[in-house]
Amino acid sequence: MPSTRFSLGSRGSHAPLFLENPADKGIVVFIHGFMGSPRQFDKFAETVQQQGCSVAALLLPGHGGSAREFASSSFERWQSHVDSEVERYSRDYASIWLVGHSMGGLLAINAAVKHSASIRGLFLIACPFKVTTISTHAMKVRATQLFTLKRSPIKAAYIAGSSIELSPSLVWHLTRPTIELKKLMQAASDNLPNVRAPVMAVYSASDELTSIKSLDILKSGLTNAEYDHLLLADSLHAYYPEHELAMIEQALLKLIAGSG
Repeated sequence: MPSTRFSLGSRGSHAPLFLENPADKGIVVFIHGFMGSPRQFDKFAETVQQQGCSVAALLLPGHGGSAREFASSSFERWQSHVDSEVERYSRDYASIWLVGHSMGGLLAINAAVKHSASIRGLFLIACPFKVTTISTHAMKVRATQLFTLKRSPIKAAYIAGSSIELSPSLVWHLTRPTIELKKLMQAASDNLPNVRAPVMAVYSASDELTSIKSLDILKSGLTNAEYDHLLLADSLHAYYPEHELAMIEQALLKLIAGSG
């Protein structure tokens, strides 16, 4: 099936992505998380496009560059960008599905409420309503994967999934974006009762950043939407082994097929 594939913008390997499918079954919009990258969704994007949907993977403001640029990020800028992109795609597509990883899930929730007429479903991966910011497990995973010289699939996934340039000053530039993330968590939590589109949530018991308690918060807040979830055992926050990637992929396709 013919399609158009191109990257938008000038952020190199982290540029946003658009895959057009003339079958016109709608569009799936992927939203990365805190310090994340559109590249996290490349495998899912190809699969979804082959099923007849167009695909967009966004790059949020402040991402794809230096730590200093990231420090200027704000909840309002992130949300405004997602809202404007959803609004733009709603002019060409009658059906839109939003897929968000981590912070991207929070942005997707807010966008789904604002653009409820166009949104057919939400697919939330590791959406954080409660985070485990300080734990032995979290510190071990981050230190081992980002700073060890040893190559591993886990380290490769964490590096590929981060669009912020690693530098000694990075930690000092995280204060403001972290505060903005907390504001976003509260805004999305407050919006849960207003969600009307079907929701599929994916969480992992081994996630070192998003607390599994987020699942309970999500379930109790979604009082007006169909809801289902997939609980993984082996995945980390930014690393998903092949067998669980396949499970996530099938759950996403099921949501699209069931809510089109």
